[in-house]
Parts: sequence; structure tokens; C-alpha cells
Amino acid sequence: MLLYRAILAAPEHAAFIAEVDAQPVHREHKATSDKIIFIPALFHSHYPETGADAKLAQDIARACGFQVEAVPIRSVATISENAEIIADFLGRQTAPRLWIFAVSKGSAEFRRFLQSHPDSSVIPRIAGWINACGLPAGCQIADHNLATPLRALTYRVISRMFGVSIDMLRELSTSHAFWQSKLVLPGHMRAISFVAIPLGCHIQTSLVGRYSAINSTGPNDGMVSCRDSVIDSGVIYPVWGCDHFFRGPQVVLLLYRFFSWLKLQGPHPS
Repeated sequence: MLLYRAILAAPEHAAFIAEVDAQPVHREHKATSDKIIFIPALFHSHYPETGADAKLAQDIARACGFQVEAVPIRSVATISENAEIIADFLGRQTAPRLWIFAVSKGSAEFRRFLQSHPDSSVIPRIAGWINACGLPAGCQIADHNLATPLRALTYRVISRMFGVSIDMLRELSTSHAFWQSKLVLPGHMRAISFVAIPLGCHIQTSLVGRYSAINSTGPNDGMVSCRDSVIDSGVIYPVWGCDHFFRGPQVVLLLYRFFSWLKLQGPHPS
């Protein structure tokens, strides 16, 4: 609760939060030439019912007048593999202005794309990165799952079952080389983070064990510490009572208001 209130009170975030909350929820929207590219989460094809496919956000963005498309990343793959799929996909986009909406592991993969393709011709057209319950610097649950030989062996077997290398989990570890340098975005690119801030009673059943496992790191959403789920250089919208699955009664109206706000945004001041 203290973390949630601290974010609400911080001037750099309070103005953004107030602007979003002030947007009306309309039934009809004019179309815009802006396009939102969605990067789904781990297991998005295996378990879409968790919200990993970001279909709810895609439907609302489309209803608000945006062009919408999802990157066909693999449901289970290493960050490196999916970053290359993102690079190829974005390289074929023709919309004059793009927004990236990355969910959970999708944020790690978009960051890796920026790291490995800094000269991509599409980057100047990417107006901003919306990081929803993201893992822009790995996650503590990966650290936990690799912390002992037994756990590491268990997840090596699980990885084989899904036909993916254990490198997927290693890349998600906060100690991996990918996350050791400071994240610096291009000057024109906005960063917006939706961070879920739950109490223990808000955690959905399937995440309870993970939430408890990393509780010593401080407030967390069941996968990553709340502090590490945001992009430092951007603004933050804290969502009280949601866990990493970003589901709750307030989310639909929040997304309608957010996408209405997004349509009003001009070029980022340099």
C-alpha cells in the first residue's frame, strides 16, 4: 500500500495518472492512422485464459480506433529467439507511427530487440513502449527457479517437455548479461508502465507459490518485484489489487481511458 501511494503521489506520475483517469469512456471512436503492435506473454498460445495473449487489450484498442496487430512470437521460446521475430516483424511495418504494447516476457523481448538492433529503420517511428506487468530486466521467479541444483534440474526437465532450451529461464534471470547495462531509450520514445501492486489476498491461486517464494524481495506481483517491473525513464500507472495476470474489475475501464488518452498524444518533446 505504501508503494502504491508513493507512486500516486510522485509528481512525475501523478499528472499522467490524472490525465488518463479524466478520459471519458466512449462507445464510438474515430479511426487513427497510429498502429499498436502487441507483444504477448510467455505461454500465450498454451494458456490464453490467463490473459497472456493480451486479446482483451487488443480488442479495446481496436474499439478505440487504433490499428492493431500482434507479433507472432513463439509461445515458448528464448528471449533471443523472439527478439529476432520482433525485428523481422517490425521491419515490415508501414504505419507512420507505432506504439509497442508488451506484456510480461514480451517486454524483455522488446528490450532485447532494442539492444540487438539499435539501428533498425523502424525505431524512429516507434512513438512509445507500453510495458504491462513487464519483465524489462528479467524476473525474480527465474532467479528462484535456478537458485539450487534441484530446482535447476526440475526446470531443465520442464523446458524439455515444452521443447525449449533452459536458456529461456537463464535469460529471464536478473543476473543475465542482457540486463546489466542501463536501459536507455531513444529520446523520442515514451515509456509507460502499468505495474500491478497486490496484497497477498489479491494473488490468484496459480501464482500464490511464486508470490511467497519471492516475498523477501519486497512487494511483487507473483513473478517479479514491483520495483523491477517498471521502466525507470517513463511514467507509471499503478494498478491496485491486480497480480501479474493483470486481471481485475478495474482493468477494462482503465484500458478504455488509457487508449483514449493515447490517441491525444502528439510527438514526444525532444
